[in-house]
Amino acid sequence: MGIFSKKPKSLIIGVCGRSCSGKSTVIKELEEKYKGRFLHINQDKFFKVKADNWERPESLRFDKLIEAIKRLKAGKNAFIPTHRWTENFDKEVKPHEIVIVEGYLLFVDSNLNKLFDKKIWVDVSDVNMLYRRMKRFNDFSQLDYTMNTVIPESKKYELIQRKHADIILDGNLTKEEIIKELEKHLIQ
Repeated sequence: MGIFSKKPKSLIIGVCGRSCSGKSTVIKELEEKYKGRFLHINQDKFFKVKADNWERPESLRFDKLIEAIKRLKAGKNAFIPTHRWTENFDKEVKPHEIVIVEGYLLFVDSNLNKLFDKKIWVDVSDVNMLYRRMKRFNDFSQLDYTMNTVIPESKKYELIQRKHADIILDGNLTKEEIIKELEKHLIQ
């Protein structure tokens, strides 16, 4: 059975990993390759307007993400935010055969975990995370925040999230290699 076989309900796939593990980059490439064939939901759109620390689960509206996934899984339309940090659930999305939910804290919520049909963890080293964040932001002011907040906070949740994953991919590989590995698990 392939990734795009005929199924009566949505297959919900969680793709999780620490910051800059390659999740978003790979999913965007797959979106381009399989134009319109799956729905991509980014956890980052579910940030609360105000939070003490953006790297912790408390900064997210898991309740709204869970509600949206349940609706899609049941074959119903759902509402998600168009933009981050708005808590404005203004974008209507329709069920797709495949729904890929991507984010760095997906597997910390047990209720959300139960909704995923497949959970994929993309692993990344601290060195690659640091390098990729510096490259992404092109700003060395991010160095302190990454070293003192992002890396330590992500380490707090890494083991529990890895434990919940069905599949662990090496995010230290090249983008092309990660895409190949991910496709192996999606196309069966």
